[in-house]
Amino acid sequence: MLQLKDKVGRFATTGRSCQNWKKDQELVISLLNKIAISDGGAENTLKPQMVVTGYASDGLYNSILYFQKKNFPGTPDGYVRPAGPTFNRLVELSTKAAAKPAPPKGQWDAIATPSVDAALRKGLIDDSKLDYAEVVDIIRATVADGMVTAFELDDLTTIANTSRTLSPTSKKLITLFVGEEYKEKRGIGPYDLNSDQKKLAAEMVCDFLKNTRTTFFPKLDPHRVGIGILRRIAKPSLINQEQGSLCGPSALMFGYASDKPGSYARFAIDLYQKGQANLGRLLIKPGKDVRNFTPPWSLDHVDWLTCASIRDSENWFLDFDDTGKISDLAGVTLPSEMEQWFRKAGYRDVRENTNISRFNKDIDDVTEANRLLDSGYRVCLFISANMIDYDDQSDKGSALTMHWVVLREKIQVMNGFVKAKVFSYGDGDYLIPHPQEKPMPSSPSPFGTFL
Repeated sequence: MLQLKDKVGRFATTGRSCQNWKKDQELVISLLNKIAISDGGAENTLKPQMVVTGYASDGLYNSILYFQKKNFPGTPDGYVRPAGPTFNRLVELSTKAAAKPAPPKGQWDAIATPSVDAALRKGLIDDSKLDYAEVVDIIRATVADGMVTAFELDDLTTIANTSRTLSPTSKKLITLFVGEEYKEKRGIGPYDLNSDQKKLAAEMVCDFLKNTRTTFFPKLDPHRVGIGILRRIAKPSLINQEQGSLCGPSALMFGYASDKPGSYARFAIDLYQKGQANLGRLLIKPGKDVRNFTPPWSLDHVDWLTCASIRDSENWFLDFDDTGKISDLAGVTLPSEMEQWFRKAGYRDVRENTNISRFNKDIDDVTEANRLLDSGYRVCLFISANMIDYDDQSDKGSALTMHWVVLREKIQVMNGFVKAKVFSYGDGDYLIPHPQEKPMPSSPSPFGTFL
């Protein structure tokens, strides 16, 4: 008789691992591997040789979440307990799978997830070819329930690699959507659209991808723009200025994509299609140099579209039309500008607490920043860019090396050491100091606080 000694998985509410005895994990992995992905199983994708006593791997944990989401209403708890409903359902479905005869083979047998399979079959009803609009609808189907799993990304890759009639543009669209991140972290990949606002924004983006002919930015790839918007709705920390001196607009866009995903999507789409767009009470209308510039490959087109447009639209005296050092001064965002941007973009109780002529701040300012973060505020810090780089942290820099980041967790001060987790740009939650323990510069840089 199959049975578990103790719980397997992690507590979804806290992320803490359960007991996870080695034999218990191997049993759960065996059951999941016998069950089809369409029924919530792992279908031979989990590797039992990777089991470590006391720790549930990301692959096992995400597979348990996926199984529970497919088979039970409500929020999954993330673990399998002895003789519990998840365990009993695993045993039931694995037993049925073992007795089920193999179906006849076909071209699309490898497609296992219901969302991709249903959209694929619908696209093939009229003929055996998938046109571009039908590929967009397949992507739409994968984001419709708010969670895009690694299994769905694998199925999309199968379509791109297997189809003999898919156009180069359609293949590129799938490749952009799948991205590279899911290879490193199984589970939901870069897409978490589990809110009504995000789902509506995703629908808006899919509609845009079906009609990309009209643009005021002829050098930007509409498919990179559309998929870029979709990815940032799901994961705002993908916003990346690269070498564009756009940290101020990036911080604003991070807040906007996080708090108002629908408005962020509408803003980016209107900019691309109309050459201007409203960001709350801000009318953003970039000049022709920005609209006709080809960003380097490393700078995502949607980040140039949004961030460079904001910076250029607000420059009265300097023309921002490049990502080289010659434009660094044009890219600088002053604290007073940041305050006005957040205020006009629709944020309430906006506060500015910087002083670029006096770099020192003390523990009271750190305490206030932590208090505001706890109260639900967006807190932006105006720091020396040298703090980001381990080798330069002892150098306070100058006004021209100041850098905007967004505080993600409370600042810790212990024995003269300062630790912080921030959104920097494209690095997600970035640790300061990074990557090793090291004291912060003796004179902390100023910071501003914003809601």
